[in-house]
Amino acid sequence: MLRQLLCLGILLAIFFVCGWAECNTCSSDTKAACVSRTQYQNCTDDIPTGPLYTCPNNTNCTGSAELCTSNEALVACVDCGKCNGTQPFTCTSPSSFAVCLGVNVMSTVYSCTQGQVCNINNPIICGASLNGTGATCSYYDTSTEIESFCSLKASTGRYAYPNDSSCLRYIYCVRKSTGWTGNVWLCPSTKPYFNPSTLVCSTTKYSSCI
Repeated sequence: MLRQLLCLGILLAIFFVCGWAECNTCSSDTKAACVSRTQYQNCTDDIPTGPLYTCPNNTNCTGSAELCTSNEALVACVDCGKCNGTQPFTCTSPSSFAVCLGVNVMSTVYSCTQGQVCNINNPIICGASLNGTGATCSYYDTSTEIESFCSLKASTGRYAYPNDSSCLRYIYCVRKSTGWTGNVWLCPSTKPYFNPSTLVCSTTKYSSCI
């Protein structure tokens, strides 16, 4: 039995090292970081930066050497808003968290201190960003809510992310042949705050931002 457990431990270690990827963390093998289940950015100085790329042919972003694969077991950015029964909390967004009760996520959401991110591997929950971001949750929401938001705006451009008092991100809406769509972007560290009035990233916080 002991030998079986040791073998299982070794296999799991190999699995995590070779294939599993944390969200927003640069890989030394691919020089890229998964920023959502299906999207990635190339890394410069261990910081995800530049254009956003989508994995082709319905594949997923992973920590494997080929980056995008169809192996669901290796998908990155899947730990957001989940409780596994052993952890005391879960991240609900890049800068917020909630208490876990078993496998259930409690309804009260808490915000990290300004400039910090939530990471499920951080024993104190929130901390200074690692490798540029280090947040467990993706900054790039590809859900239908973003499409609905952009459909209501019906105009190409940047918009404040709804109900985000941190003002660290914004939605960029574009028109495609099938309708309106958009992506969520994080303001750069040189201009970290999105101004909902001027609709640009700036060095100072807007009055309504926390």
